[in-house]
Order: sequence, then structure tokens, then C-alpha cells
Amino acid sequence: MKKRKLLFLTICLVCLLSVGTAGAQTPGDLARSQLEQLELTEIEAFWQELQRDTGDYLPQFHWRDVLLWFIPGQASGLSLLEVLSGLWRFLWREIYHNLSLLGKLLFLAVVASLLKNLEKAFANESIAALTQAIVYLALMVIAMQSFAVAVELGRAAVDRMVELILAIIPLLLALLASLGNFASAAIFRPLIIFAVNFFATLTRDLVFPLIYLTTILSIVNYFSPRVTVSRLADLLKNVSVWSMGLSMTIFTGLLSIHGVASSVGDAVTIRTAKFMTGAFLPVVGGMLTDAVETVATATLILKNTVHLSGLLLLFYIVVFPLFKILALVFIYKLAAALIQPLGETTLCDCLNTMGNCLALVFAAVAIVSVMFFLAITIIAGASNTSFMLR
Repeated sequence: MKKRKLLFLTICLVCLLSVGTAGAQTPGDLARSQLEQLELTEIEAFWQELQRDTGDYLPQFHWRDVLLWFIPGQASGLSLLEVLSGLWRFLWREIYHNLSLLGKLLFLAVVASLLKNLEKAFANESIAALTQAIVYLALMVIAMQSFAVAVELGRAAVDRMVELILAIIPLLLALLASLGNFASAAIFRPLIIFAVNFFATLTRDLVFPLIYLTTILSIVNYFSPRVTVSRLADLLKNVSVWSMGLSMTIFTGLLSIHGVASSVGDAVTIRTAKFMTGAFLPVVGGMLTDAVETVATATLILKNTVHLSGLLLLFYIVVFPLFKILALVFIYKLAAALIQPLGETTLCDCLNTMGNCLALVFAAVAIVSVMFFLAITIIAGASNTSFMLR
């Protein structure tokens, strides 16, 4: 009997010492110490790659400084004006680099206009038609080269986003489970991995080829008056747009439904555990639950740090390729606007259609990034919901 009492007093003493240690630290200090212990080499590698490729346009900021946003009295070190300034400079740099493309398009347009006006000077009309066809063929080659560059940028951006998501998701799910959200972690892991790979593959191997075929058919439709394939081009364009919209709807719906259901179940489980701790450990139960709440708050801060860091990295991974594609869209739209006064309506419409097809590539990459933004946010929100419910 005396041994049992001694054992009980020893357990109580250990619990009191643990509570005192946890209570001596603020949640921010605990989160900082936990952040130093996490294995974050993959996230660090993404940030170093961004600094190496586009360091001149990034703010003077490190992704680990996101933790300071959740600690009262600490400056974040990230300026919105600095972010916007860097992106603005990058966009104009891309436009400047594509001015040579604009010059080529304008030169071909002027040549085509001159050939059209001098058509009557040729004794044989077939020679004029052949010369004009060569000009249009050169235009088509230049257009498809720049379009291939845009599609490759889009595919590379999607691949990098998938790699980042697959690096961050296990870390977020581990932090989710450490907060007691076992149901959320168990449900999200297979669902997220499947959804991310499936919809990224769908965009890369279905949507991009459809947009590519749409562009080729549109150019052929303008290139040869005898071949009319505008309806087929419109059909492929509509299929690509419908695929993007349907993918985003299904992806968001699946994650939202599973996130709400699992977070409510986790909250009920955690509330039951807290009640049993306070009821069956009357001496240290209340203090123990307070210490657990402190540690849970620190873990929640750490999880939000990883969440916002992931969003920040995802933003910078996708925004630079998007701006490169946007610069190409601007060049083609500007070329179409400048060529129209020359009277080359066919060439003008062709360049405008090229700009629209490039805008589809821009939209496809942007939609994939939005889906991945939502995936990270819904996972992070699952623990926030259960934390509030309990």
C-alpha cells in the first residue's frame, strides 16, 4: 500500500515538473524550438533555388521568418511594397526580352502588307500567292516556337508545384496528427497524394496538348482559306476549358467535404480526452491539460508557419512562369493591335488568336496553382477548425 502511494506521489511530482517546464515557455518560444528540430531540408532547397534563379526580384526575407508573424511584438521583415516592386520589375524585364519577337512579327506584317499591295505588279498571281504563303509560314514557325516555350514553362511550373506539395504535405499531416487530428491526417494523406498527382497529370498530359492542337488548327484556319477548321479548334478549346473547370470543382469539393467531416470528429475525440484527464486525475488533471494546451498552441503556431511558408514558396514558384507567359500574351496582343492599321486583317486575327491561346496556358497553370493553394489551406484549416471546436 505504501509503495502504491509512493508511486502515485512520484507520478504527480513528474507531472507537476513537466507542467512547470511547459508553462515557463511561451507558445512562440516553444514553436521556435520545434521549428529548429524539424527536418526542413527540402523546403530550404526550394527557397535556395528561388534565390538562385530570381534572387534579384525576391524581397530581403527568409521563409523561416514567417514564424515571427505569430509572435506578438516581432516584425515580420516582409514588405508588400517590396514584393510588388520585385514582381513589377520582373514583368517589365520579360517584356523587354520579348521585344525582339515583337520586331519579327511587325516586320513580317509589313512584308505581307507590301506583297498584298504589289500583287498586281506580278505577271503571275501564283507567284504573289506563293510569296505571301512563305511569309505566313515564317510567321507560323515563329508563333509555334514561342508557344512551345510557353507550354514548356507551364509544364515545368506544374512539375515544380507538385514536388513542393509532396514535400510539404507529409510535414503538415505530421503536425496535424500531433495536434490530435488523427482522422484528418489519415484521410488527407492518400486523398491529397492521389488528387495532386491526378489533376497535375490531367493538366500536363491532356489540357496542354488540347491547347496546343487548338493553336495549330487556329493558325491553319487563317493560313489556308480552303481549309476551314475553326469549329474543331473551338471544340478543342471548349474541352480544355471544361476540363480545367471540372477539375477545380471536383478537387475543391473533395478536400472541403473530407476536411470538415474529419475535423469535427477530431474535435469530439480531443474534447473527450480532455474531460477524462480532468475527471480521473483530479490533482494534476487541470494543470496537465493547461500544459497540453500550451504545447498544442505552440504546435498550431508551427503548423501555421509551415502552412504560410508553403503558400509563399508556392506563390513564387508559380508567379515567375506566369509572368513570362503573360509577357508573351502582351506581345502578341500588342502586335495584333499595331498590325491592324496596315490592313492585314487575317494576320491581325491570327496573332490575336495566338494571344488568346497563350492566355489559356496562363489560365491552366493559374488554376493548378489555385488548387494547390486550396489543398494546403484546407489541410491547415482542418486543425484550426478542430482547435476552435474543442
